[in-house]
Amino acid sequence: MDTDNSQYTHIHELTIPAYHAALLNGTTTCEQTVSAYLTQIDRYNPTLRAIITINENALDEARQKDIERLQFLHDNTSSNNPTPNEADSNEPTPKKKNLPPLHGVPLLLKDTYTTTHLPTTSGVHALRTLHTHTNAPIVQSLLASGAILLAKTNLHEFSLEGTTTSSHGGQTLNPYDLTRTPGGSSGGTAAALAANMGLVGCGGDTMNSLRSPASACAVVGFRPTTGRVCTRGVMGVSRTQDALGPMGRGVGDVRVLWGVMKESIWLGEQSGASSADLSTAAAAAVTTSSTTTDATPPPSTTNSTPNITPKEKDKPLRIGILTTYFPDPDSSNPETHTINTIIQTALQNVQSSSKNSLTPRPINFIPLPPQPTWDAPLLRTEADTQSFEFQEELDSFLQSPFIKHTPHKSLASIASSNEYHATAVTAAFHETLQTDQFNTRCEAYQARLQRIKALKESVQTCFEEERLDAMVYPHQKRLVVPVGEVVQSGRNGILAALTGRPAPASLNPQNQLPNHNHSVYQSASN
Repeated sequence: MDTDNSQYTHIHELTIPAYHAALLNGTTTCEQTVSAYLTQIDRYNPTLRAIITINENALDEARQKDIERLQFLHDNTSSNNPTPNEADSNEPTPKKKNLPPLHGVPLLLKDTYTTTHLPTTSGVHALRTLHTHTNAPIVQSLLASGAILLAKTNLHEFSLEGTTTSSHGGQTLNPYDLTRTPGGSSGGTAAALAANMGLVGCGGDTMNSLRSPASACAVVGFRPTTGRVCTRGVMGVSRTQDALGPMGRGVGDVRVLWGVMKESIWLGEQSGASSADLSTAAAAAVTTSSTTTDATPPPSTTNSTPNITPKEKDKPLRIGILTTYFPDPDSSNPETHTINTIIQTALQNVQSSSKNSLTPRPINFIPLPPQPTWDAPLLRTEADTQSFEFQEELDSFLQSPFIKHTPHKSLASIASSNEYHATAVTAAFHETLQTDQFNTRCEAYQARLQRIKALKESVQTCFEEERLDAMVYPHQKRLVVPVGEVVQSGRNGILAALTGRPAPASLNPQNQLPNHNHSVYQSASN
């Protein structure tokens, strides 16, 4: 992509710590940064189709953040220079404060997160006028932490597949290979971040949906432990499998965003409160967490290290390699060699970086024995709950107190409208409408829950018997599919989705992969 302009240089691969440092030393403003991202969207979104809706108030909100920043600098300067009476006082010196962790950060949201002043569509044309009375608790938490909602991003229709094709947003393209999809279903967020259309973003994951586009677009995505982030007010698919998580161009920014997202769970318990009440509660949490002894931006987490005891320092990390999830090395498909090579390179890089870190620690890779009950296609057949839960989840959302206006109160109504992408929806869409066979009261559903329980126990036993700290496997066995295909085959993400374990996914640097983008590894740690 042609990037020869000063505005793009200002935001190119920008990180939160670098951005906050620039704000504090006066080399940029929130308004300039938001303006640069809007220019980038205007320039590339007509091709990529990553953005569904732009926040028309983003520049005004950025100007307000600049006013708050100046007040912040004034307050901290005053605390550095007490008056004579204050200096003679026995009162303790007031603590200085950090900027809120997401102050002025231009944020992208998958268009399933409800927002009061922008519609929420889940990519479905039939829902293009859906509005809510309040922001979802997770959105309120992000805004209270200083974020500026820049835009809402495209996704696969109803979040049901992995090519980011929707009736309302169209087909999102992969920024590194315009002939391929970006993965999905959170492909709009990933593609927009890869093209520097926003600083960080949020997505969702039912089976693969955060990790697939992260791996395909050279960004970082993190599916947290199921239940760690409040999902109220977010249009979901499966209460058993859904998780919300952060996305960014680097691990450091994902950690900052995750630090805010995980605090949203208690706000969800107050979801009956008004937006003003939620905003006040979230702001109070941010104020408490922002107090520090230095008027500096939050430290970069990119090079931060965990607290490791001397005993643990010499103990090797044991990382299990789930070889049965890897592509067949004897396959004639050239993508197989590409994926396996990238993964092996990533594992070598992990060992090398560990040796050169501030707290070097040996790593042992443990090839795991075959686990027949973990077979991904088998799990999709025997344990996936989407067909049983989707209709109930969506109907509950459409009829919830969050909703201010919606043209449809049920999935059946949407289906009758024909205002959806008929070839993009999956079998789960059609099956879940057969409510006499697919519901959360039937024996087949209960059998799937038992299958999931047995899977969790099996994975836990493997971790204990092999004394594992983490497990590594490719997120999918093939590259993201060419545009025109509506099914992404060869995906392994269901293991973490069913066990509820945390699972990050990322990719080698873009300059090593000029044409294709694919999965490197995924961890399902304790």
